[in-house]
Amino acid sequence: MSLDRLDENEIRYQISQIKELPLLPQSLKRLIEIIHFQVDNCKELECIIGYDPSLVSKILMVANSTYYGHPWKVKSVSKAIALMGVDHVKSICICTLLMNLLSQGRSINEAHRQMLWKHAFSCSRIASEITRKRPWLDGAEAAVLGLVHDLGWIAMASCFSEQFTAICEAAASKNVPLWYVESHYGLGHSQLGKYLAARWALPDDIKAVIEFHHFPDRCNSFKTEVRLIHIANVLSHSREYPEMMSEETTLRHCRDLYISEDEWLDYQDCLETIFTEVDELWNLLGSPQNDIAMLQDENETTGANVSRKNLNEEEGGWTTSSTK
Repeated sequence: MSLDRLDENEIRYQISQIKELPLLPQSLKRLIEIIHFQVDNCKELECIIGYDPSLVSKILMVANSTYYGHPWKVKSVSKAIALMGVDHVKSICICTLLMNLLSQGRSINEAHRQMLWKHAFSCSRIASEITRKRPWLDGAEAAVLGLVHDLGWIAMASCFSEQFTAICEAAASKNVPLWYVESHYGLGHSQLGKYLAARWALPDDIKAVIEFHHFPDRCNSFKTEVRLIHIANVLSHSREYPEMMSEETTLRHCRDLYISEDEWLDYQDCLETIFTEVDELWNLLGSPQNDIAMLQDENETTGANVSRKNLNEEEGGWTTSSTK
């Protein structure tokens, strides 16, 4: 596909005219808030999930899958949280909501949707893994940063669909990453992601990661978080572009995070396990057939025992109550 390059003024004008920018789901906003402020309230998490039927079905689907392999049937969100753990449930919820956003992109076909989602979740898992040996970094926050770092592709697919399609075709033909060819069209997913994050009023660390995850040296704040996601991004792309793992820039950012050569090799060794986990979750969360099966199953069970009787969305917080 041949398209004219957009100059900076044209890009700014088109961005200013955007009226169909994807909206931030309230559930996703609240999940990001409770992770950002390190609120570990199971009851609030349960209520957020109960407010969104798609989250209820996905959480119960994962909890009852062979991924966990337990002998009993999980029929409530509270039991699912107890089985899976709060942090994993949060990640599944954010993955589900991001998948819904990807589905809104007019030019995102199934292959691109799968590629972007798997990359986001693998980055999330890798970033969280790296924080295990770094107590000054929070694993849950790192997981969120990994999940949302490529929001710019959602904005591009929704608002610049012709350029997005052309970029995907050019990258595939040259066997290079998408961001290697996007500059040819004068359009960058990091730039669009920055605009989307500002429109959504996301936290500053998320904005920095979205804008600078490919070029950490250009970032003036949240350098540790940006370097972390840059490294996770490189590892996530290691199947397609293994040479990126040995680039001097990558190794320098590893040193900045005190990642030794042995630890760097350890992360490379565990990638196949992470990729297998990502594939399993995609098969669970990304399959329409699974959604249908789950809904049919819910009609035969009591469903999620989450009361939303007095669940009200208020500015500055949520009010919840549960009944027995």
